[in-house]
Amino acid sequence: VNDIFIFNEIIGHLGLLELPFKGRSYTWSNMQDSPLLEQLDWFFTSTNWISVYPFTEALP
Repeated sequence: VNDIFIFNEIIGHLGLLELPFKGRSYTWSNMQDSPLLEQLDWFFTSTNWISVYPFTEALP
């Protein structure tokens, strides 16, 4: 069993939702001429939080 599968199972079991990431698609670059771009940061919250704060978002 790989770690990503376990991570996704835990996220699903807890009923967490991913917060939208605003501002850019990637959070990391290797800063080369032909850059490698990755999204390394993820933000999760509960449905209760979204109910109280429906406009919550993650900013870079």
